[in-house]
Amino acid sequence: MLAMNESPTFIGLKGQSLLYAVTFCCSMGFLLFGYDIGYMGGLTTSTVFLEVFDNPNASLLAFLVSAYDLGALFGALFTFVVGDKSGRKANNIAGAIIVSVGAILQTTTFGLAQFLVGRILAGFGLGIMTTVIPIWLTECAMPKSRGRMMAMQLSNLIVGLIISNWLDYAMVSYAGSIQWRLPCAFQIVFCIIIVILTPFLPESPRYLCATDQVDRATVALAALRGGHIDTPEVVEEMNEIRYAIATEAQETGSWSDVFKDNGISGWTRVLIAFAANFFQQLSGVNVMSSLGPYIFQNSVGLSRHVSLLVSGGLQAFYFLSSLIPWLVVDRIGRRRLFMLGSTGMCLCMALSAILVGVGGKGPGYGAVVVLYLFQTFFTVGWQSNMWVYPSELLPLKLRLRGGALAVVSQWLFTFVVVEMTPPMITNIGYKTYVVFAVINFVTVPIVYLFFPETSQRPLEAVDLLFADQDGKRPSIFKVVRNSVDKDFVAKIDIQLQSQAKLRNKSEGLVDSAKESTVHIELAHDM
Repeated sequence: MLAMNESPTFIGLKGQSLLYAVTFCCSMGFLLFGYDIGYMGGLTTSTVFLEVFDNPNASLLAFLVSAYDLGALFGALFTFVVGDKSGRKANNIAGAIIVSVGAILQTTTFGLAQFLVGRILAGFGLGIMTTVIPIWLTECAMPKSRGRMMAMQLSNLIVGLIISNWLDYAMVSYAGSIQWRLPCAFQIVFCIIIVILTPFLPESPRYLCATDQVDRATVALAALRGGHIDTPEVVEEMNEIRYAIATEAQETGSWSDVFKDNGISGWTRVLIAFAANFFQQLSGVNVMSSLGPYIFQNSVGLSRHVSLLVSGGLQAFYFLSSLIPWLVVDRIGRRRLFMLGSTGMCLCMALSAILVGVGGKGPGYGAVVVLYLFQTFFTVGWQSNMWVYPSELLPLKLRLRGGALAVVSQWLFTFVVVEMTPPMITNIGYKTYVVFAVINFVTVPIVYLFFPETSQRPLEAVDLLFADQDGKRPSIFKVVRNSVDKDFVAKIDIQLQSQAKLRNKSEGLVDSAKESTVHIELAHDM
């Protein structure tokens, strides 16, 4: 039991240092994510690997890559159904163990069926992890630095892509099956780090409060904020969390709530979170992440050796671009970055269509440059920004289930894009890029009209954006307008603080009344 003046720690850390430790652990999950979507790109051009599966055609090869995304989709659905029954940490550990089993199956395979089972199983584990990790980090981080913490985490996703691309490149000189078995087995390294580190870190204070573990939640929050359990800032934030939970608990809770209003615009917020994942994947980013060497070889026209080299360089450039959001994601706001990213990606895809359509060595290298720029616009506009947005937007009551549905969207459309791209490149060539250009163009007005601003808002304050105003539920258009109105946002912050204090005061009166009753009863018995 902690004394009131003790400052709790985890693995000897507290405050920002502890937040960085949580971010590092989450980053390992996303590094695994990046590695897993990247290493198959190099294998799609490996003759040693393809011979194991009798040199599959473009459609079957696409399914070998996208089966992982299909497994991740089922993992997200599994989390949607049962995820709230255990903590964020437990789900993260379970996902890492499942990925390890899938990696072992892939590494030891000698036939198509076993490899596909391994891919789907590893994807299933990662689907669980990618649902839980953004929520865990978002619920632990402070409002003013949530975006930066997520940006740091997502940079590690790109580190995973870099490792996978350069490991694929390094293994080209090996003639035997180790050329592809080692990249398959390397997934397990990241899983081991996650399984070892996660148990020693704090659970989400919001999850602990929601499961009536208030004492543990207070300790976790105090450690994350670097204060004591009675520090005014910690007490105030705990009051706000408990107020939001109490308000949401007035409605019946079940998985079907994601399709209902429930007084908190539940289904609307889930739909927006789903759409954010949809538009991120339909931007065309996974064409480059999962199939980079294939695209550079079969669409742009480079040799296999040069394709692997250019793809590896692309991921290194991608990482450098991912450092930009560290500085801007919490300053510019979610909406502006979404629209900036989509506009840039639209222009890059349009230029790629022209250059690939013209053909030849010069335009081919021009297309490479434009696709490099595409990654910059993606990472600034949609990478870390999108992953933090659903967790900020969704109410606690629906955060895991709604987040799971959003990740279902992520993996469903990743599967669709990765599955359809090789046949599209084969059948319609440069027009493939036109499709992605149009989708990015359409994304901009949709974000402007339907995506509320959530940057630097307390998670509990976002609920008040959707609350009844003058006895009426605000339309999504009004919610969006209010979310960028500084005066309205300031009024919400004051409202949240006053309601949290009022609830805490009421609880104190109830507790005092209970104690008085007990004393009276004891006196009467004596």
